[in-house]
Amino acid sequence: MNTYIVWFKRIVWLGILINFTYAIFAFVIPEQLITFFQLGESNSTVWLFNYSVLLVLLSCFYIPAAQDPDRYLVNCWLLIAARLIPATTFFIGVFIGYMPSGFVTLGIGDLTIGIAEAILLTLALRHESTRSTIKY
Repeated sequence: MNTYIVWFKRIVWLGILINFTYAIFAFVIPEQLITFFQLGESNSTVWLFNYSVLLVLLSCFYIPAAQDPDRYLVNCWLLIAARLIPATTFFIGVFIGYMPSGFVTLGIGDLTIGIAEAILLTLALRHESTRSTIKY
């Protein structure tokens, strides 16, 4: 099996695990999570609950790609976009003063996972492309 695909799948599963863990903490100890990540002052944690529910639902769409990237290639690229786009919005939000500085930490997490997934998927596809052109 293609080593790049194996590592891609592992990183996707790691990202799913991190998302689920974040969501569990958001459901159980939302105030502590806001304080830990320095996500700003909040009179209500409803936004965090809503964000976490959406994060879990989004992560469920990652599962087919984590199990069979060849079959669910579109999901693979979409899950990478679903990491890089929020990371970018977190960085921009903090830069323009719309979001508290703690969102940079969340952005770094998504950016790191998204870049790793993009590199591994690209390498895996190149590897498969090279193998398919070799005549045996």
